[in-house]
Amino acid sequence: MAIICSGSLAYDRFSSFGGEFKDHILTDKIDYINLCFLVDQVETAPGGTAGNIVYNLHLLGESPLVISAVGQDPEGQVYLSRLKEFGLDTTYVALATKPTAGAYICTDAASNQLTFFNSGAMSQETSFEPASLPQPYDQHLAIVAPGGLADMKNLCRLYRDLGVRFIFDPGQQVPAFTGPELLDMLDGSLMLITNEYELDLFLERTKLKVEELFQYTTTIVTTLGGEGSRLTTPKGSQHIMPGPIEELVNPTGAGDAYRAGILKALAHNEAIITACRLGSTVASFCVEAAGPQSHYFRPGEVLARHFRTFKETINCLA
Repeated sequence: MAIICSGSLAYDRFSSFGGEFKDHILTDKIDYINLCFLVDQVETAPGGTAGNIVYNLHLLGESPLVISAVGQDPEGQVYLSRLKEFGLDTTYVALATKPTAGAYICTDAASNQLTFFNSGAMSQETSFEPASLPQPYDQHLAIVAPGGLADMKNLCRLYRDLGVRFIFDPGQQVPAFTGPELLDMLDGSLMLITNEYELDLFLERTKLKVEELFQYTTTIVTTLGGEGSRLTTPKGSQHIMPGPIEELVNPTGAGDAYRAGILKALAHNEAIITACRLGSTVASFCVEAAGPQSHYFRPGEVLARHFRTFKETINCLA
């Protein structure tokens, strides 16, 4: 059984703003914003949706397939070497002529974030063919995270046609697609996962209500930042509390860590509610560090923190 992660490999350049963004936005001037935020020093760290997810899966003892692209620039080569050091299969990480993707992330005092993303190499289509996976195809688990637009559309279609279980995670790429395109990618998925703002955008684009999305998927998971997350099925919604943290350092990458926890649990046939709880626990380690791949944990540490919070044992971590 393979866990397959497609999305971006990027370098995050992140900084902090001591105030709150909302205090500098005039709602009656929203049509012509011209703002400047004074930030602290900018730090650079490996990131990207696919990179962050597979990093956490590696810490959880998994060896996922990475589907993405990097540039032939020094940053891209360093990132590729990093993945290989983790023992991950980089066969389907394309080498593009454009530079490795980069995100510029600013976090305010209330943990709100503004992100500007240069896709660069991410626009390069990969050569991954899901049909090359061992059969039966439904034994595999994939996530289509924000990455190259063509790859996102193609992989959702291919997974659906083959019967590969997949999670659709459109993230910040929601505005890049039309409503019909989003619904086509969602169709046949195991789960739609977004944050609350992205879900609102998704509903606005598709002109559907939440309950109507169950024509296309079986489960909706919505991350709520420091408030935890929400699991919604046709039977109703359930709140998932956040994992406890010792100190909030930076929330960047927490959503990807959450997704890694979900993938780990579902790959080992845990219940979806348990998968969401494990996602919360894994995310709690991420926010205690300065970058999306700066934290470290052993599976036993995750299990211990998870049990203290949720009073359940994760068999695949025991």
